[in-house]
Amino acid sequence: GIKNALKWLPKNRNFKVCFSYTSDGQLQFNFLISNFIRVFGSKWYEAWSKIIISFLKDWGFNTFGNWSDWKLASINKFPYVIPLYFKLKYSKYIFRDFPDVFDPHFEKDAKEFAKQLQDTKDDPALIGYFLMNEPTWGFAKQLPAEGMLITGKESKTREKLCEFLRKKYNNSKSSLSSNWKINLSFDEIKKGKWEKPITDTAKKDLEEFSTIMVKKFFETLSFACKEVDPNHLNLGVRYYTIPPDWVIEGMRCFDVFSINCYAERIPSKLGEICKKINKPVIIGEWHFGALDVGLPASGIGRVKSQKERGKAFRVYVETAAYQPWCVGVHYFTLYDQSAIGRFDGENYNIGFLDVCNRPYEEMVKSAKITHQRLYDVVSLKISPYEEKICYLPKLFL
Repeated sequence: GIKNALKWLPKNRNFKVCFSYTSDGQLQFNFLISNFIRVFGSKWYEAWSKIIISFLKDWGFNTFGNWSDWKLASINKFPYVIPLYFKLKYSKYIFRDFPDVFDPHFEKDAKEFAKQLQDTKDDPALIGYFLMNEPTWGFAKQLPAEGMLITGKESKTREKLCEFLRKKYNNSKSSLSSNWKINLSFDEIKKGKWEKPITDTAKKDLEEFSTIMVKKFFETLSFACKEVDPNHLNLGVRYYTIPPDWVIEGMRCFDVFSINCYAERIPSKLGEICKKINKPVIIGEWHFGALDVGLPASGIGRVKSQKERGKAFRVYVETAAYQPWCVGVHYFTLYDQSAIGRFDGENYNIGFLDVCNRPYEEMVKSAKITHQRLYDVVSLKISPYEEKICYLPKLFL
């Protein structure tokens, strides 16, 4: 949308790979790739690959994080993780991206979903896979069972909710109505447009059933994935924050549960969850940015300068490593975002490198020091790095 603001866009077909389109048809241009093409020509990718692998090894990183070039990692026997993409083909959604999990066709969708693991199931460099990223139903004010009612769609899961309530209230309409504090029949739960309030007592029942829904959802996908790939770790769903209790029960089927955490350091409450479900946690995303290098925005997590970014990196990684229940933290991302914005407008200084492939020296220096110390921190031989840092208010929460 701001093509006219740019001084230079190539017309040469050698730069074709730099152009792409957003889902709504907006033109995008990748200046990082164009800079590599201008230096290395048609062999730009081979050159970039060698440079990046050598950088990551030299800086002490040990994993390619989510959405990375996993084929490059695999070829170089560099440990990596992969994302899976959830999309329904046979069943339907009943609230946001929550599927009709009790529809028999959902089993077919799960098997289709698990096919994504075919290419990597025998790769020893693969650590594991994330089932999805930040499901949108997790952001909703409504519980999944509540949202399902409000949308008014008929579904097998809604029928299951009706069965659940019939059993709980001994098939008594009066008991259901009395407890929900509204005049209500079981048929109204089962189907039709919902036009009644959701009371506090109703929410308690809907929360209980939401746990059943989430458990069915996660277990069905997890089982299908283990059938295709029994060799690698199920890393969970990268929940957008600390998951509430009604979600946590369903996470017992993961090998590791995961959240994206943009706090100054990982919260101690995660340890309580790990103990409760007997699973470790991995952080799928976090970063710190600053405004001292000319980009329009800093990042979600923010500090005053590149020097402070380096310190914040050290504190986050080392304090996480010190916790016996945390098995990894994946920094987001290797490169700064474009000054003119990515597909959603984000234009943050959050990388270890800028779009001209120049490292941020303070970040690199900090990473090297921390990564050299890391296993002594993990084994509790030394204490994690602590430094007073002036964290700025989050860009958003």
